[in-house]
Amino acid sequence: MKHVMIPDTQIFPGSKTEHIIAAGKYIKKHKPDKIIIIGDWWDMPSLSSYDTAGDKGWEDKDVKSDLEVGLTTMTKFLKTLRSFKYSPEIHFAVGNHEDRISRAESSAEHRRMSGFVNLEEQILEPLLKLDVKTYNFLDIFVLDGICYSHYFVNPTSLFPNPIGGTIESKLKNLGHSFTMGHQQHKQAGEIFTCTGERRRGLVCGRFYQDNHEYLGPQKNAQSWSGILMKHEVHNGDYDLMEVSMNYLLKET
Repeated sequence: MKHVMIPDTQIFPGSKTEHIIAAGKYIKKHKPDKIIIIGDWWDMPSLSSYDTAGDKGWEDKDVKSDLEVGLTTMTKFLKTLRSFKYSPEIHFAVGNHEDRISRAESSAEHRRMSGFVNLEEQILEPLLKLDVKTYNFLDIFVLDGICYSHYFVNPTSLFPNPIGGTIESKLKNLGHSFTMGHQQHKQAGEIFTCTGERRRGLVCGRFYQDNHEYLGPQKNAQSWSGILMKHEVHNGDYDLMEVSMNYLLKET
């Protein structure tokens, strides 16, 4: 059993997407059984709560364009990897950037858009038509013993913030093999139970070429970008293989 995890792509109008097609070609060649898109495929900058009317660049942002570029790129990605002999399971976890649509429907600032923007109609239903199984924001789904979600909250905390700390700390607090996106750095680790079972933790929230202003020059330079292959997946354990952005662009 093989899984491949696609970290956050944060696609917006004008963003680079060659690496996504390259990933599709790589996946078609190596044929993982299950593809997990961990969320934030759409960036949705037009609905960012950090921007308000009058801010620099605000007038250039457009909801329709944000939605269209994400769906167009998804369609090309799936067309690239699928074939008559290869049609893997594809799972999509809604991320906080897609969830901006739901928040916009109920916010005072964007309430005027109610009825025009809808997560179900504009993202989930189109993905269903592409034969992609979707999961609501922060829903946890389990595949071959691995818990997947866009991110996890610490079950020992009173607050619903994304879990932090080292990968070993995350594993101990969650108590299960898990994979998440959201956080721009890459963490991978393992712990063993007293009976010798290995639990694997994986965090990776970047699969894009563009630098983002909010990360700043240092963090943009420090963030690893690529996709993650999991070989020999069974009961939450697997052998991890990193496939970097540079490798994908060079080899495909």
